[in-house]
Amino acid sequence: MDTKIARSGNFCYPRMQQIAVHAVIFSVLLPFLSRCSLGVISRGTGGVVVNTTHGPVLGETEDGVYVFRGIRFAESPTGKLRFRPPAPPTAWHEVRPALDFAPACPQIVEIDPTENNNSVMAEDCLAVNVWTPKTDGGKRPVMVFIHGGANIDGSARNTWYDGTTLAERGNLVLVTLQYRLGAWGYLELSEIGGKDYAESGNLGVLDQIAALKWVKDNIARFGGDPNNVTLFGQSAGGMATARLMGMPQARGLFQKAILESGAGSRGGTTTAQATDVAKAYMKLAGVSSVEELRQLSMVDMREAQRKLFETRFEDSSFGPVIDGVVLNKGSMDAIADSEGDNIPVMLGTVLDEMRYWSTIEDLPLEQKPEQLLRKQVADIVGDRAEEVIAAYKRNSTNYGDMIVQITSDLVFRLPAIELAELTSHRHQPTYMYLLTYRSTSSYRKYDSAHTMEIPFVFGVIDDLDVIAFTGRNPHRLALMKQVQQAWINFARLGNPNHPGLPAWPQYDENTRATMELGINGKVVNDPLSEDRQAWGRYPTKEHIGAIISENSDNATSGKQ
Repeated sequence: MDTKIARSGNFCYPRMQQIAVHAVIFSVLLPFLSRCSLGVISRGTGGVVVNTTHGPVLGETEDGVYVFRGIRFAESPTGKLRFRPPAPPTAWHEVRPALDFAPACPQIVEIDPTENNNSVMAEDCLAVNVWTPKTDGGKRPVMVFIHGGANIDGSARNTWYDGTTLAERGNLVLVTLQYRLGAWGYLELSEIGGKDYAESGNLGVLDQIAALKWVKDNIARFGGDPNNVTLFGQSAGGMATARLMGMPQARGLFQKAILESGAGSRGGTTTAQATDVAKAYMKLAGVSSVEELRQLSMVDMREAQRKLFETRFEDSSFGPVIDGVVLNKGSMDAIADSEGDNIPVMLGTVLDEMRYWSTIEDLPLEQKPEQLLRKQVADIVGDRAEEVIAAYKRNSTNYGDMIVQITSDLVFRLPAIELAELTSHRHQPTYMYLLTYRSTSSYRKYDSAHTMEIPFVFGVIDDLDVIAFTGRNPHRLALMKQVQQAWINFARLGNPNHPGLPAWPQYDENTRATMELGINGKVVNDPLSEDRQAWGRYPTKEHIGAIISENSDNATSGKQ
């Protein structure tokens, strides 16, 4: 039993005893709840009970911020609900402690310094976590974060996503959410199981929408403004944010968007392609029907997924499907066609994105033979390949760094620029950034690798796991304050400008004004312009697969 001491009035109670006290208080107040305009039922220096639309939850205080962990926004997606859209949770009347994170959604855990706390997992994982300065009627800005992980791993349990500092400094409400991953979230079963499974290839997307609906219905009870919600995500979470920007089903659920190292796409996985993945997965799992699939244990499903990743489908097997039911087109096309809301956007990348894969996942990008590189670039731009490679050579210190820059641009920076062009053309206020801070870690060569901005956004730069990644550069604190305040101001006003940075203009195709976030923040018009212009057009996902995954006759892959 956890006997952490919490105070209530003049008495000290162990945490579990305190929960019992709050439960008694709630039972007394229950007849009067319908008269209350707010969701707060009781408050003490050790915690607070808030009545959500489904039932009361007890949070606790940490560093002056109220924290509610593991609040279920959907019924456990198990049994008959496995492979089905999220269903509202069954209402409850007793006070439920919201002190512990929900388990991570099922996944295969890898060694990764930017991911932690994911080994505790279960299918009953559809939950949100809330950090708030006060549970009152304050109508504070709300920020909702979607984690990355290539739609196959990651969770809101990750200590890098702790919302305490951001909520306290910004006087805002921060929410992190979880969604189904891998085979649980993106297994296309409509052809195999019939119309009951028409949405099965996009359950992770529907989970994200369900969480946003929970925020819309409940966040005022936690001191937030449901009409001032900023959705932000990193990597696959950034791509999810772009996707939701173009979905009619998500209209009105958020009013601003921040995309970190993950932008939109044109096209996507077709139903036929996703069905091939599902059939291969079921064969490896030793089942021939959806009913048999539903009977598998979580362990058996994980093992089948592990085997699938060793086949030609690799670990990019799962993700949203253009199924004509949940999704009709890629996110870029949906945004261009005004299928979502016209909202302010802030987006950007870090300087050496692909260093994450070459260092953390040991993807041998830098050992790619130059002859193979020339062929792969030629497959994208034809006879202009020499011009592209020459441009990057002029801006790189060595061959390995050049390949990191080429692949970083192809996968991350160029798609972000394309999306910024699209949103600015649509007269959506658009702000572009490029994080240039490079790690001083004594552990490995991380440079400005994928995920490098996360500690500065969430303010967790002193976490020892984070320091192993970012290093101990004495300017980290100043950079954190600059980055955090930009995110906070954008969430509050739709404009990231603040006195700690130079004036940050909106992005347009004429100036391409970009805020470089580093030791010395500055605005640069069209940074790395020679590299960008060398491509001539924006390559599609289909064009860039080989250059990322193939370094010889053997192929490897990585996650986003």
